[in-house]
Amino acid sequence: MKVHAIAAALLFCVSTPLLAAPEQKPYRYESLASAPAAAADREVAGLFDRWNQALQSGDVAKVVSLYSADAVLQPTVSNRVRASSAEIRDYFEHFLALKPVGEINYREIRRLSPTTALDSGVYTFHLTDAAGNKSDVQARYTFVYTLVDGQWKILNHHSSAMPEVVPTSVASKVKHL
Repeated sequence: MKVHAIAAALLFCVSTPLLAAPEQKPYRYESLASAPAAAADREVAGLFDRWNQALQSGDVAKVVSLYSADAVLQPTVSNRVRASSAEIRDYFEHFLALKPVGEINYREIRRLSPTTALDSGVYTFHLTDAAGNKSDVQARYTFVYTLVDGQWKILNHHSSAMPEVVPTSVASKVKHL
């Protein structure tokens, strides 16, 4: 009996702080990333700006043209990896309907070689559906760029929503992707 009382007291002491702990809000990047200091890094940062402008144009062909022929897209709001131009096109045909406007919140740029660069960090997309409802999706991202015939192209694009926050309003609109 005494052992049970001690065990119950220990369990109470250990679990009480867990019950009383305040609910933690997921970390959210609020600020915008500053422009890189180095000119070569600013060139790479500009590739995101070019891609973001293509998204805002609503022109799927313009967006897809920024990807290399052998590109891989691991998108934010789809469980399917896209490994061909046709599959990348299919993704953006649906995603552009949400009128995405992206902004970089945190970024790290690395030159891997004279013809390869990496841009990774956190971005936020402001989305507006057909009914005018607005939502934001913050995600971690990685772009790997490669020079193809003198033009920077996206070779690999990985984007994953922050694990702590998955907006149900967005998930319900794009679950078919």
